[in-house]
Amino acid sequence: MRFVVNATAAWSFPRAWRLFLAWIVTGVCVCSAQQMPPQGAARPAIPAGLGYYANAHPYLEEPVKRLIKHIPELSSLRAASNQELLPIILMHAGMRTKEFFDDVVDLAAREQVSQQILTLKGAPIEGRQVQYDYLILVNRREAPPRYEEYRADGEGKRADQDGLEEGYAITAGFALKYIYFLPAMHEDSTFRYLGDEMFGLRDTYVVAFAQRPTQTGFWGTVTGAWGTVRILDQGIAWIDKNTFQILRLRTDLLAAHSEIGLARQTTEIVFAAVEIPDVAKPLWLPNEVRVDADFQGHTFRNEHHYSDYRRFRVSVKMGLPETEETPDHQ
Repeated sequence: MRFVVNATAAWSFPRAWRLFLAWIVTGVCVCSAQQMPPQGAARPAIPAGLGYYANAHPYLEEPVKRLIKHIPELSSLRAASNQELLPIILMHAGMRTKEFFDDVVDLAAREQVSQQILTLKGAPIEGRQVQYDYLILVNRREAPPRYEEYRADGEGKRADQDGLEEGYAITAGFALKYIYFLPAMHEDSTFRYLGDEMFGLRDTYVVAFAQRPTQTGFWGTVTGAWGTVRILDQGIAWIDKNTFQILRLRTDLLAAHSEIGLARQTTEIVFAAVEIPDVAKPLWLPNEVRVDADFQGHTFRNEHHYSDYRRFRVSVKMGLPETEETPDHQ
């Protein structure tokens, strides 16, 4: 079994299959990158492959009590009585999300990854630890700007992904998961204000979303021996009531893909404020990430911890296989 996925949340599974997932934004395949949609751009035609989702039922359609049983993180949710606040929440959260994409600079971070193979009941079978420099790069010379994430060695060159040959999964690409809440992307998804919940010491609005198969302007593609399968997401965001900053984000497949054996893929991200020199405001970046997937009877879990965010100086055009400068540790 060999399964490779490369996207906003990227999976690579070992052995027989190779599976590639690339986010397509406004019709441009950017691999493990995201590109801002141009203002007023026409939406690309929706491929027939998205017809798979015609009968998908997002979990935001479920009664709140049933949703809480499905997602334990909502156990202390105070359910909303109506949707009157939703437009205000989306407007302000969208502004904060756009500020992030406007303000983010080239960054490097220290990434520690725990890779695990689990039983179907969640007990670990095998595990290993790896460490990388993790890069987030911005190319504002393109219009619209292009954003990319990848792992690097100590010299800033793209690093080989460890663990595939030993049977582990590889996951990457979490800093840009805010994209669903960009104002230009709001029409691509359905949103529901679920209610309020404490996240640590912060009171949050809890908003569920699901991409619209007949509306979305960006999607994932999965290619292998079976051909190409397009993947859409649904999820839940915890949004600070005072600042409208997304503090926590969970995404799931909008529908399982039994035809290739991909039954589940769940990504959970906790963001934290990071002070970066020469950046006026803190950047909210991934701190802890957990990704779980059930694929062809196997369960995989990767846990990521990010620290030591710092400026990264790049002197070559983004998109080349390597950079010329090393991360700035000052």
